[in-house]
Amino acid sequence: MTLLATSVLYAQSKDTKGPPKPQEITLSSLDGWPISITYYESSNASDSPVVVLLHGKAGSKRVWDRKFASVLQQNGFAVVSVDLRKHGKSQAPAASASGSKNQKPSSKRRLSALDYKAMVVDMETVWKFLFKEHQEKHLNMQKTAIVASDISVPLALNYALIDWSKLPYDDAPVLAAKTPKGQTVRAMVLISPESSVPGLSASRPTVQLKSPLFGISFFVCSAKGDSLDRGMSKKLFSQLSSVPDSDKRIFSKEFPGKLRGTDMLGKRLGLELEIIKFLDVFLKKLPGEWSDRRNRLDRDE
Repeated sequence: MTLLATSVLYAQSKDTKGPPKPQEITLSSLDGWPISITYYESSNASDSPVVVLLHGKAGSKRVWDRKFASVLQQNGFAVVSVDLRKHGKSQAPAASASGSKNQKPSSKRRLSALDYKAMVVDMETVWKFLFKEHQEKHLNMQKTAIVASDISVPLALNYALIDWSKLPYDDAPVLAAKTPKGQTVRAMVLISPESSVPGLSASRPTVQLKSPLFGISFFVCSAKGDSLDRGMSKKLFSQLSSVPDSDKRIFSKEFPGKLRGTDMLGKRLGLELEIIKFLDVFLKKLPGEWSDRRNRLDRDE
């Protein structure tokens, strides 16, 4: 399926002075593990949809920070790039304190099922940061997208299912009026998807997330010249698109060459522009103005 064409260009934000400078921030996950992020605040404040960027195998958030995160920011998105647990600057607390001299690079270590499951929990820490920024009206987390590459695709899908499974606050007499705790993930870009990693499968969450009831749009990207990449992408796209009206919100595209995942960035293959086109239509233009996401019972009258 070909992504709908749009007229989106590398537009500037509303602020003629340019967007704020990126901030490198270390969050603390539930178990105390440091999670390093780079935050690109948008000049459009509470009108800003959010894009969370997840790197691929043996990578780090630097692959996004080099250019593409800033391009998204300039196009009116608030952006958070994430170093997954045991990658980049998200290293063990003891290793960070000692300068990581005895720490093997992430590409040399074998990640366990517990590591990957912990990465899904770490995503909730990122979402708590987004909630704080949302409440301060720096962004609108009710319109959030995840861009994931290869190994981060299964964890992104599993977290999206958690996000949509959160029950709302019991702060109104009818369900439609209750304040949601989740339902923030509205679009997903899945680049060179892996079907599974130790402890996590992409198939289980896909079966549920593809339903129109979840309101998520998908864009699956792959390389034409890599048969494995193309095969896994086609399999995931087939799973996602096996529902009515899927052609209106579920898309795929093959890009020239044999490069996979984030290796396709910066190679003039058109990947970045196609992602921006998708996010412009299926995230930025979604209805839904900023609203308070706190429990009504906890709000000041």
